[in-house]
Amino acid sequence: MDQKAMEAFVEKTMNENNIKQADTFNGMMKSENMGCSFKDKTITFGFPVQPWQANRAGMLHGGAICAAFDLTIAAVARFFSSSDFIPTVSLDVKFVRPVKIGDRLIVTAKAVAPGRRITQLTAEAVSESTGKLAATAASVYLNINERS
Repeated sequence: MDQKAMEAFVEKTMNENNIKQADTFNGMMKSENMGCSFKDKTITFGFPVQPWQANRAGMLHGGAICAAFDLTIAAVARFFSSSDFIPTVSLDVKFVRPVKIGDRLIVTAKAVAPGRRITQLTAEAVSESTGKLAATAASVYLNINERS
């Protein structure tokens, strides 16, 4: 594994999320590749904040923020575990400030401890328009199978 392999994996993930799963919740999130770093063990996705994701206050719904975290964190976990599917064991999210509809949520996830059976990760989400922190997350994934 190296930077080039990670970049190819992220492109494959974009295809899976946005083309193969276009009519699913994952596809509706419209994830965008914003970069990755093998050295730092990070992947960054962007998510356009769409009107269907609004909460009753007209801001990005917390569930959509959790989904953005889960999609980004899962990509990092799958890459470092060499697994096609790994379930989320836990996702702990802390909301810091609201994000407006029409903005873009930028999520960077990091593999803190990529292990053989368990992968521990952290993530931050920022508003693209303000550059301010919107939420943080910590997550654990279970590595259950090998890539085919």
